[in-house]
Amino acid sequence: MPKTAKTIFHTTEKSNFILNMTPESYHGYNLKILLSFLVLMPLFSIPLEFFKVYSVPGMALSITGVFALVFVLIGFMKSETPKKLFLPACLLAAMLVWGLVSLYNSYFYSISLFGADGRSEGWLSLLFYGSFFLLGAQLGTDENRLKLLHGMFWMGLAECFWSLFQMLPVGFPSYYKNLEPMLLLQVLLPSGLTGSPIFLAILLSVLLIPAVLEAVFTENPKHKLLDYVCIVCFSLTAVRTQCLTGLLGFLLAVILVLTCILIRRQGKKAAVCAIALIAAGIGMCWNYVSPSLNQTFSRATGEEVNIENGISFYDGAIIWEDSSYRLAVSGYYSKSSSLNPNGGFEIESLSDSYGYLWKNTLHIIARFPLAGSGPDSLVYPQLYQSRAISANPNVFDRCYNYYLHIAGTLGIPMLLLFLALMILTLLRGGKACRQHGIWLHDSIFASVVLYLLLMLIGTSCITVAPLFWMLAGICVSLYEPEI
Repeated sequence: MPKTAKTIFHTTEKSNFILNMTPESYHGYNLKILLSFLVLMPLFSIPLEFFKVYSVPGMALSITGVFALVFVLIGFMKSETPKKLFLPACLLAAMLVWGLVSLYNSYFYSISLFGADGRSEGWLSLLFYGSFFLLGAQLGTDENRLKLLHGMFWMGLAECFWSLFQMLPVGFPSYYKNLEPMLLLQVLLPSGLTGSPIFLAILLSVLLIPAVLEAVFTENPKHKLLDYVCIVCFSLTAVRTQCLTGLLGFLLAVILVLTCILIRRQGKKAAVCAIALIAAGIGMCWNYVSPSLNQTFSRATGEEVNIENGISFYDGAIIWEDSSYRLAVSGYYSKSSSLNPNGGFEIESLSDSYGYLWKNTLHIIARFPLAGSGPDSLVYPQLYQSRAISANPNVFDRCYNYYLHIAGTLGIPMLLLFLALMILTLLRGGKACRQHGIWLHDSIFASVVLYLLLMLIGTSCITVAPLFWMLAGICVSLYEPEI
């Protein structure tokens, strides 16, 4: 029987699946790789919640990232990658090249290559993020894109389910049961399996947009049910994180959703947003009474003092709880200005906490404007009394302004390349929304916009950032140039 498919070295057709891969099967493999990350990352994060096994979450990124890279190369080899992705791919390549320049000028090659323990955001993570971006851009159909979005929903619900046990006074293991930087005990903040309440808030706020828009526009009853469950869980849990990102992210998500609905002249359907507002209101009420429910108390004065009910935001304490007490990648917090040449700050104050981070990152950018301090190496130019990170109070490894963080670790040229890629992504995504008028496209575009806005007070992490890069890749590919 004559062969109907190409082969290499007279081997069987099955062994040459790459050569004989159809565009539809290529898109299917891309979807499976991205979905596998959504499953593996939460599973691989569980050991870190119970034991300090820092490398395991990074393994989920590495495993799926390698497969993603391979299939990106397959796409180029088989000419499956559309020409409209040439410019984004060139910008990503330039980012990778400049990342190598930064790595070469970094403090420690191994850390800048692989990332710090528990962070894993070295140069390799940039390579994997770029691969997720290009796979997201090559899913082929809206059906595949919707399947990926639903996979993200299930991941978000899994995070909320885990968070529920962290928020209840049942003794469930959590790094945010106490906030050591403020000497607050029995706070019981949710972080899910993302690593931080701030990371969790970013994830749930971004996913809230497509959940609401699908509930508004879909005709599928099963999808609507999933959407309503997601709206309630995402809204309530996001504000329960008791960080500025949670409340601001929720409010911006609602504003962007309402904007999309009004632009489509479907104002009557905006009532779905009421479900999100009610759920968030319940979350805020829970925040108010949580001190009495959890029997929260403070040891800041040396004695146990019960905390009165009220609304509080714990951003500063969360930041140092995550970096110092959870991962030991920064120094501990000290209120005394004499212990640090950069001075002290009030960790209870949002403006003080974020201002301290941004001010000192600007100093690092001024010292290393071109190559930065190296990937995942922001803490090292701050060390002043010991090479042991823990012996340097108030140093930090994350800026909580992602744009300043990029400039501080990878240099101003990298920041410009990143902004160029994001501007291109938003321009094409916006054109696609006007071109097609499809809720799925609107939701992906709005989710990317929200993530970029939250990065003004947020930061990248391996448990959440890959989802953004997937969505950004979809966004840049939605626009079809007119022939």
